[in-house]
Amino acid sequence: MDVAVSSSGSEYELVTLPTGDLSDGLGAFLALGLSLGLVLLLMPPLIRKMRAGGMVGEDVNKVRKTPVAELGGIAALFAFSISLSLVVGLQKLLGSVAEPPFLAAISVFFMASMIGLIDDISNLKQRLKAVAVAFAALPLMLVHLGPEIIDLPFGFQVNFSAGAYLLYWLILVPIGVTGVANAMNMSAGYNGLESGQIAIVSSTLLAIGVLRGVPDFALLILASLLGCSLGLYYFNRYPARVFIGDIGTLGLGAALGAGVILGHLEFYGVVAILPAFYEAGATLYYGLRKENGNRKLACKNPIIQPDGTLRPPEGAGRYTLAYWILAKRPMTEKSLVRTLLAFYAVSGAIAIVLGVM
Repeated sequence: MDVAVSSSGSEYELVTLPTGDLSDGLGAFLALGLSLGLVLLLMPPLIRKMRAGGMVGEDVNKVRKTPVAELGGIAALFAFSISLSLVVGLQKLLGSVAEPPFLAAISVFFMASMIGLIDDISNLKQRLKAVAVAFAALPLMLVHLGPEIIDLPFGFQVNFSAGAYLLYWLILVPIGVTGVANAMNMSAGYNGLESGQIAIVSSTLLAIGVLRGVPDFALLILASLLGCSLGLYYFNRYPARVFIGDIGTLGLGAALGAGVILGHLEFYGVVAILPAFYEAGATLYYGLRKENGNRKLACKNPIIQPDGTLRPPEGAGRYTLAYWILAKRPMTEKSLVRTLLAFYAVSGAIAIVLGVM
């Protein structure tokens, strides 16, 4: 399997490592199962500790605003790191793995999660958060800097060779990592939404990766992310028992970006998160109009009607994709999340169709 790029002067070539007895599919299933199991195992005691320590937040989108444990993303951080480490250790025993890509993915997750933790505690400005998460891409550059190929449908490719690869790694990669991380983060705020959308996107990209035969380390990263997000969804779905927090959304999003980049799936990753571009466009538009302060306040305070349905505050119907939907038809939080996840499912289906072409 081709796993890394080495250099000698101006010449670059792929290094081929031996493959062991642990197949790519078996390794991916193992990573998925381990990460899912670890989240399910770690989350109950974590919820109890958060509650006992007063780390709770108000579930604002309900008539009865019950306190919910915060920082559930901590379980995902441990589950992702441990599951990948165990699978990599097993593969190393079989002589079939190069560690750097996995170490880079774990480092990206950890760095972005720490930025998310700081944001959970002190509320970083959006601009500072975006720039800070971009630095989480550094481990990818350190282990994988060199010529890069982006796969496209119908057999087309974009080849960043010679000096062009510096443009890819120094500019496009940081933008990609912070873009995916913040896209997952900006959509959060409703029970089960952030964990559900990451599960859909990671499963979409995992399927495309299998169909297109991407490097096995990218499959393992995406499989581990899928397991983490499924476990989080179990506890974060309506009615939520835990909030993931920015420690989870930024970490999972950044690691998702790492898996996309290492698997040469950038084009399909963009298609899979198309609904998030509404949030990004709205943030940019209202930021240029100096209205982001009002937008942030409105986004945290939907109107809860007597029947339990939600609607956007007056004049806020275009602030987010969720508010745009609610402006068309008020609905309960549970129905809203299902609708939003359906958008991601459609985008994922389109990405898969393009992936087989």
